[in-house]
Amino acid sequence: MLQRKLSIVAPTYNESDNIAPFIERAKEVLGQFDWEIIFVDDNSPDGTGQKAFDYSMEDRRIRSITRLSDRGLAKSSIQGLLSARGELLCVMDVDGQHDPAVINEMAERLESDKLHIVSAARRLEQEQELEGLSPIRQKLSTFGNWLSSRVLGRKLTDPLTGFFVIRRDSFIETAPHLGDPGFKLLLDILYSNKALRHAEVPFDFGVRLAGQSKLDSYVVWKFVTFLLSKMTGGLVPVSLISFLLVGGSGIFVHFAVLYFALSLLVPFTIAQTAATLIAATGNFLLNNLLTFRDRRLRGWGKFWGYLKFLTVSAVGIVANVSAATLTYERLVHVVFIATLAGIAIDTVWKFVIANRFIWK
Repeated sequence: MLQRKLSIVAPTYNESDNIAPFIERAKEVLGQFDWEIIFVDDNSPDGTGQKAFDYSMEDRRIRSITRLSDRGLAKSSIQGLLSARGELLCVMDVDGQHDPAVINEMAERLESDKLHIVSAARRLEQEQELEGLSPIRQKLSTFGNWLSSRVLGRKLTDPLTGFFVIRRDSFIETAPHLGDPGFKLLLDILYSNKALRHAEVPFDFGVRLAGQSKLDSYVVWKFVTFLLSKMTGGLVPVSLISFLLVGGSGIFVHFAVLYFALSLLVPFTIAQTAATLIAATGNFLLNNLLTFRDRRLRGWGKFWGYLKFLTVSAVGIVANVSAATLTYERLVHVVFIATLAGIAIDTVWKFVIANRFIWK
C-alpha cells in the first residue's frame, strides 16, 4: 500500500534551537507517511533559515524557504502551503508546543469522516492551567475563541489554533479568498470557505523548548482588525479598519492636548495648532507601526513620509470642511450628517494617499 504524501509547513522566526528536535520527533512518529517538512523562515537573525537549509542538504524530505519581505506567520504559511507537494498539508509550530504525533490522529479523522480539514484543539476550557500558556494568555485565547466562534457563526473549541491538516485541493480552492489575519490562518480558512467539512481533535499543548513566543501587541492588533473586517462581511479591508482606529485615537489626543493647552491660558489658535500637529504626529507613528508595518518607513524615509503625511492631513482638512459645507447647504441641513460626510471624505482621502504615496 502506497504511503500518503504529507507536507508539513513550519513558519519560523528565531527558532534555530528548535529545528533539530522537531525534525527528529517527526522522523519518530510519521512512519506511515511519505512526508516532507517545509521550513518557511522570515529571515531570522539567529540563523534559523541557514540551519534549515543545512538540514535540507542532508535530507531531500526537508526543504527551506527564506522570505525577505512581506513577512508574517499567515503569509509564510500560505507560501509554504502553495509550495507543498503533499496531498495532505499540515501547518504547525516547531517550538515543541505542537507534537507531530497528533498529525496521525488528525489524518485518521480526516479520512474516516471524509472531512476537508481537521484542527488540533487546545484544552482551554479545563480548570487547570495549560503548561504551555501563561494564565493571561489562556484567558486571552479563551476570549478570542469565543469571539471567533461568533464571527464564524458556530461554536468551536479552538478556532485560533495554529495546528491543522487540510487536503491540498481544499486549500487551493480556498487560498484566493484568504486575507491576512496575522497568525490565525485556520480562522481565515474556515471563514473564507464555509463549505469545508471540519472537525477538531483535542491535544495537549506542550511547553516551548527554546526561544520566545511571537505573540505581541502587533499580532493582537492584526487579529482584532481582522475580526472587525470579517464582521463587515469583508467589505471594509483590514488596513482601512486599522487606519480608522488609529484616526479615532488621534481625536482623543487632539482634544486632550487642546484642553490642556487652554487650561494653561494658551491662545486658542496656538493650542489648536499644537493639538493638530501632535495628533497628526501620533497618527503617523501608529500607522507606521501598525497599519503599514509590512511597509514600515525608517531613517530619512520616515522623516520625509512624516512631512508628506502632514501635507496630506492639511489637504484633508480642506476637503473635510468643503464636503461638510456642501452637504449641509445643498443636501441635508443636519449638522451631524454634514459633519460625518466631511469626516468620511477626509478619512478616505488620507487613506488612499497614504496607501499609495507614503507607504508605497
